[in-house]
Amino acid sequence: MSRESRPGQSRPTAVIVIASDERRAEILIEGHRQVVTGQAPRETRRAALDVATGYAARIGQPVLIDARDANGYWHLVATPDGVVQAADQAVSGRAPAPAPPTILREEGSGGRKRALVIVGAAVLALVLLGGTGAVVWRLLPGSEAASGPGATADVTTLNHPAPPGFAGTVDFSRELAPSSQPGVSREGDMLAYVDPQERLNLLGAEGERRWSAELPVAAGEVLGAPRFVEYGGEAAVVMETAGTLWFWPTAGGSPSSVEIPEDTSAQYAGTSVLVRNDQDAFVPVGEELRPVEVPEGSAPMLAEGEDVLTAVLNGPWTWVGPDDGPVEVNAQRPERAGEMESVVTALREYVIVRWEPLQGEGTLLAFHDSRDGSVVGSVEVDPADLEGVRHRSGPIGTDLVAYGPAVLAPESGRSAAVPGFEPDITVGSRVFGRLDGALVAVDAEGEVEEAEEGSVQPSGLLGERAVVVHDDHLYAIPSE
Repeated sequence: MSRESRPGQSRPTAVIVIASDERRAEILIEGHRQVVTGQAPRETRRAALDVATGYAARIGQPVLIDARDANGYWHLVATPDGVVQAADQAVSGRAPAPAPPTILREEGSGGRKRALVIVGAAVLALVLLGGTGAVVWRLLPGSEAASGPGATADVTTLNHPAPPGFAGTVDFSRELAPSSQPGVSREGDMLAYVDPQERLNLLGAEGERRWSAELPVAAGEVLGAPRFVEYGGEAAVVMETAGTLWFWPTAGGSPSSVEIPEDTSAQYAGTSVLVRNDQDAFVPVGEELRPVEVPEGSAPMLAEGEDVLTAVLNGPWTWVGPDDGPVEVNAQRPERAGEMESVVTALREYVIVRWEPLQGEGTLLAFHDSRDGSVVGSVEVDPADLEGVRHRSGPIGTDLVAYGPAVLAPESGRSAAVPGFEPDITVGSRVFGRLDGALVAVDAEGEVEEAEEGSVQPSGLLGERAVVVHDDHLYAIPSE
């Protein structure tokens, strides 16, 4: 249906038709046809609405939705910021005239053609309360909405088990580009993802859309998930393709690109991007890479702004920058520690160091402040449990940090060692990872909670909601 198909209506219109098996739907917007699928009726409806909200974001104006159901017919409006709400009162019974044309048809059991209709009396919509910033889910037609100005209604649930500590209720969801992953800021105030229309989207802590931008390349060329970094002294979203880094300011605006040589790789262990090879280190400044002089015998570990942390195997580490002289930092000796064994790695604002214990045969693994060398906390571990540990920045959160079997709460100093634990990501007060091949969550006390079979590991914590990905959709789910 086009604008002209509805007399007096200047807004573009989306017609949504869902098959009778409720596992696929066709959306017709301004002459463009798209088919989506879902494993359950709610997924199919949600995927169809995602297409409408995505088109509204792309053109920067609201889109009318004609939704047809065996029990009624509804007019909805999808806005550019991802909101779907009622446009007019639902009409009971079969569709009124003028009716939108049938789009999909399928064979009936007797060989007759029958129209595919919207099935399910409840069309889900997210209503944003103007001026308050509160978010309320409503079942628009044919069901009771939650009462009260700040109330919420359980409108849908995950079709797979939730990870430990979180409920199966879905507060909001978004459709992702195939095989892509979202990125969540470490502070939990922003989420970035690529949608099926190959746009980069930025959401706030409550799921509100801040902006949407066309990708300068095909989505399939992007390496990994979007990441939040510091660039040019400001917060930015960075996406990497072969040979190029693309930076979007989180405040909005056009992207900047920085080319990286073939013999280098980009690393994201710090607050900004470090580009390095075996000999050289660079930081993106403007639209070029600026070299950083690495002290002889040291290795570049991470970048913070335009400064690079470099370290030797045993001894002090050094901060160097494009314009400033080197600043050497000595690690303070932890209590119960003897001699330094080695500098293990640097992750975010921490340098992780192995120390000999004053007593016993284990190893004291200490987290040091990377700027002044002070001890944030330490954990006694078995050296065998550190073999093969991967050096990654994922398990370094704001409430918990982890490295191999060691888990530490920086604020309280509480710590624990969980032999065999392989941490992947910190989400709030839990570290998610693998233990004996099973997905588990570990807290600062070392308590292990095994995830239900079929659950997925969170991608991060947005506000108070965990973000999980399943079947090319992201879901924001609250804590239990």
